[in-house]
Amino acid sequence: MIRRVVGRSIAELAGDEFGALRAGRKMLVDVGTGDGKHVLHEARRRPEWLVVGVDAAPAQLQRASTSAARKPAKGGLANALFVQAAAESLPAELVDADELHVLMPWGSLLRGCLQPDAVLASLRSVARDGARLMVTLNLHAWRPPVPEVGTTVEPTPESVLVDLVDVYAGAGWRIASANYLDGEAIAALATSWGRRLNSSREQFEVLAIEAVAE
Repeated sequence: MIRRVVGRSIAELAGDEFGALRAGRKMLVDVGTGDGKHVLHEARRRPEWLVVGVDAAPAQLQRASTSAARKPAKGGLANALFVQAAAESLPAELVDADELHVLMPWGSLLRGCLQPDAVLASLRSVARDGARLMVTLNLHAWRPPVPEVGTTVEPTPESVLVDLVDVYAGAGWRIASANYLDGEAIAALATSWGRRLNSSREQFEVLAIEAVAE
């Protein structure tokens, strides 16, 4: 079941309604979207795609979902959809997603990107074969370590290709690359987290993991 968020309203989206929105489009699903700014950015950048923002906390989605629901003449985006759901149990209707993003995860979502967990399996359950997954990690979560990272050592591009390969493979993902992002690449993500942290730290490092659904 898809619980669509528009402003302060949450309503079940019927299957035929979602089908009309999808209607032959490719689909990007942004999990843990927060305030939804990344979704709005991607929906503008990819007008031929359906861009879905998923978050367990609907209050965070109010402003972005209201903006997307406006008439196109007033800046609305008919190809942006906001959904209330937990990352561990994504709606089955989102199946065959072409691309998935998990940007600057925190809390249980961060933990789920680092160890065998329902999160990675849930992401794979809605991804088509060959779909691309991008996970970006705020490395300051290890400086000092927050509770969610537990005893894991701060990841590096090299360590990801050793320590996380089997974790991701166990959920049906093949890690293709792991790289640090420079300031330009961080800004291109168009997330509030990136802007806040980048402006508040002299050195801000983000590690991007790219994986493919197999």
